[in-house]
Amino acid sequence: MQIFLNDRIVPEHEALISVFDHGFLYGDGIYETMRAYDGTVFMLDRHIERLNRSASLIQLTVPSPDIIRDAVYETIRANGLKSVYVRVTVSRGKGPLDLILHSVQSPPLW
Repeated sequence: MQIFLNDRIVPEHEALISVFDHGFLYGDGIYETMRAYDGTVFMLDRHIERLNRSASLIQLTVPSPDIIRDAVYETIRANGLKSVYVRVTVSRGKGPLDLILHSVQSPPLW
């Protein structure tokens, strides 16, 4: 399986995150699950809107809608799939071992 991690497609065995990632340690992240039918993601724009709304509620920076849209379709194509569930996960990333929202964030994991 091919995974879109940060800014590129990687093989599953290379899709690793740090044990210090705040999404892993504290659940400090968001996700959205969607369904593709015949290569088209159902209501993708609505899913991206919901992802952005969730991010704003926890003060999390997410990539632009165009980047997310492109990543979703690139991942579907890289896996040669047409009808599939897709999960977009965004984490605050690796940071200090505390629960304080720091003004300088690590690049989001997604």
